[in-house]
Amino acid sequence: MPDTHSKLATSNASIKNMTAPSLKNRLKICIFILVLPFFLLAGISYFFFQKSTNAFNNAIEDVVSDVIPVTELKDKIQQTVIPFNRYLESSAQDDKIIFLQLSNEIKHSLANPIKPEQQDHSLASDIYRSAYLSWRNAHRIAVKIFKHTDHQNIHVSHQLLQSFYQYIIETTLALDKLHLAMQDRVKIRFQKAKELKIDAMFLISFVFLLVYISTVGTMFFLNRSIITPIMMLEQWSSNYSRGKKSKPLKLHSYREFEYIASTYNKLSLMLHDDEAVLEQLSQKDELTQLYNKRYFMNRLAEEHNRHQRYNTRYCLMLIDVDHLGSISQNYGEHICDLTLIQISRMLENALRPTDFLARYEGDQFIIILPEIELHGTNTTAERIRNSVSECVFKINKFTFGVTVSIGFTQVQKNEALTEVLRCVDFSVQQAKLAGRNQVQYCDTKTMKSYKFQPKYLTDTDSDTA
Repeated sequence: MPDTHSKLATSNASIKNMTAPSLKNRLKICIFILVLPFFLLAGISYFFFQKSTNAFNNAIEDVVSDVIPVTELKDKIQQTVIPFNRYLESSAQDDKIIFLQLSNEIKHSLANPIKPEQQDHSLASDIYRSAYLSWRNAHRIAVKIFKHTDHQNIHVSHQLLQSFYQYIIETTLALDKLHLAMQDRVKIRFQKAKELKIDAMFLISFVFLLVYISTVGTMFFLNRSIITPIMMLEQWSSNYSRGKKSKPLKLHSYREFEYIASTYNKLSLMLHDDEAVLEQLSQKDELTQLYNKRYFMNRLAEEHNRHQRYNTRYCLMLIDVDHLGSISQNYGEHICDLTLIQISRMLENALRPTDFLARYEGDQFIIILPEIELHGTNTTAERIRNSVSECVFKINKFTFGVTVSIGFTQVQKNEALTEVLRCVDFSVQQAKLAGRNQVQYCDTKTMKSYKFQPKYLTDTDSDTA
């Protein structure tokens, strides 16, 4: 019977493999369906880009065609002044005829100006009108000057000449104003056309980028949703059959794959949560939520090894809560626990982010202070001592004060951890013997404990003596 069932299952599997659609064909169809609209969109975008660009180019050409006649008219005015000046010097009739001919052409051009853009029609008409009136006045004055000269009146009125040149300048300035306005319009249209081209190119580039991303995304999606889940399930089954511990599966595929993976992940998650709780219990103190002595010793060993290898400085500080047993006897164990919790929060706020704080024993806390001098360590210890001693503890309607005794030492090179711990413990004991609520420093070389004084204070005392 087992052989029959196995053969039947094999035959059914082979039938399913024969009738199942090809993954390769599905991939080709998905890519074609997904990419085709983007290519159509790219073609349409390119078509409208060319169309709009041509329209702006035609508009720019129309504006340029308005600028050129104005430029030619300005040049003709400058050419008209030349025969007039020659006539004043030589009274040659040819220069007079040339001037009058050019002047009439200018009057005709100003009287029948080119048709500017509709939006600037009123402004251009006013400018042309002003230029026409100025040139007409200049023409009349020039005719008067010609009459004076023809009647052999050598002395031409200086006022007439000044008025003539003044009207010439006014005409030129009016045309310059129109020329600048048209140039600005050309620049604006050109800038708009340029921006449109850039926007269209960005649109086309973005569309083709979408095509590329969609193609890659389709391949990635099919690979992730079909091929990868099968391979992961196969690998997991192989590891499971060999009794190996495997990681939780993360499958984002069809419903069957996700159901299998979710069932396995639930079991793995339960195990992982249990391991996390065990790790938390093995590292943290249950009461204060600080690191416990076991984890601290591992961290201290790492810091000590780094100190020995790279010759770095670090100090070790031990804090002992004074008369904690009296608090427990007078107010109860619960108040004693709350007191330790409050002191632990005060210690956390008083330390640097790089310092490492842990609960060492029942009423003791220990701190690793890396990269610090003795003076800085003493300052930190005094700040902790003052903050605790000056704090009024108000817990469950009880009001009382607490002090701490602190000892610290600086770790020297080539020193054993046992010697360092013995030295810092000795400094705390000396602080308690000296009256508590104080800070003691212990030198690891001499194993002597005393109140730390900076060198500059020591030097001042010796000089005074």
